[in-house]
Amino acid sequence: MREAFQDRAYGGMPIQIGMCWGRNTRLNCLEYHRDSEINIGTKDFILLLAKEEEIEDGVLDTAKVKAFRVPAGAVLEVYATTLHFAPCHSCPDCGFRVAVVLPKGTNTDKPAITAGDEEDRRLWARNKWMLAHPESEQAKNGAYIGLRGVNIDIEREI
Repeated sequence: MREAFQDRAYGGMPIQIGMCWGRNTRLNCLEYHRDSEINIGTKDFILLLAKEEEIEDGVLDTAKVKAFRVPAGAVLEVYATTLHFAPCHSCPDCGFRVAVVLPKGTNTDKPAITAGDEEDRRLWARNKWMLAHPESEQAKNGAYIGLRGVNIDIEREI
């Protein structure tokens, strides 16, 4: 399976496959990469998504974020220009469990660069640019505050 993703989805580039699991109903942040991310859930899960092109003056209005339910077992390609973050569970008792495929090294230590522009300030980890909501833990830990509006919580909708 690993070779199929590496060779077919990433054209032979080295990849990493990890698991993301837990319980979540809040937006908190949105991130993007320079390449697609593949998600496969063991149970249905929900992604809160927006488009990178909707960022205006370094800020995204959370009213532009939309929720999408992803069925268990579906192979979902999250394009490089899609703002996304941690999945949300669709079943409070079950939580979520999602396999995540990305180029090798993504989300490891941030390169040591001097921020030359606004996008450089969004760089949170290797191949991970992030917009944080002011209420999030990431913002409290120094992440670029780039989300304006309500920190969406879908708890009542699930």
